Amino acid sequence: MAQTDKRESAYMADKDIVELYWQRDEKAIDETDKKYRRYLYKIAYNIVHNDPDCDECLNDTYLGTWNAIPPARPNVFQAFLSKIMRNVAVDKARETHAAKRVPSELIVSLDEIGEALSYDMSPDEEHTIAAVADVLNAFLRGLGERDQLIFVCRYYYCDKVSEIAEMLGVSERTVFRALTSMRDDLKNKLLKEGIEV
Repeated sequence: MAQTDKRESAYMADKDIVELYWQRDEKAIDETDKKYRRYLYKIAYNIVHNDPDCDECLNDTYLGTWNAIPPARPNVFQAFLSKIMRNVAVDKARETHAAKRVPSELIVSLDEIGEALSYDMSPDEEHTIAAVADVLNAFLRGLGERDQLIFVCRYYYCDKVSEIAEMLGVSERTVFRALTSMRDDLKNKLLKEGIEV
C-alpha cells in the first residue's frame, strides 16, 4: 500500500497539470507524458498494433490536448486524454486499413457491436445517432459493474477477450458469453425504441 502511495505521489495532480496547460507552460506535456504515457500507449496499441504508429498517436494526442486546453478545463483529465487518444488512434487505423487492409482488434470489436448497432440512416441522421446514444447510455447504466467494465474494455478500449478475462480472473468463455448476451440485449433495446437494426 505504501509502495502504491509513493508511486502516486511521484506524479503531479491532474488539476495541477491542467493548470499548466492553462498557463501555456510546456511542462504540462512532460507531466502528462510522465503520468499517462503507458496508459495512452496501451489504448493506441490496441487499435493500431504498431509501435511507430503508437508513438505518432501519442504525439498527436499531446498536441490535441495542448490545442484543447484552454478553452476546455476537463474535470476528469484521464478520461479527456483517453478520448483524444482513441479518436487519434481510430483515425490512424482507418488511414492504415484503407491502405493495407490489416485486421486489428478495433475492427474485430466494432464488427461485433456493429451487428447490434447497424441501422439504415434516415434523412434525419443526427436525430437517429442521438437516439442510439441515449439508448446506449441507458443500457450501460443498467448493467452491473462487471458487465460495464467488460463492455467498455471491449468496445471502447478494444481490449482482447483474453486480456479482459485475465484482468477479471475469469475464463475467456465467461467474457465471451457476457459480450454475446449484452449485444443481444442492446439489439433488443434498440428495436424497442424503434431503431432499425
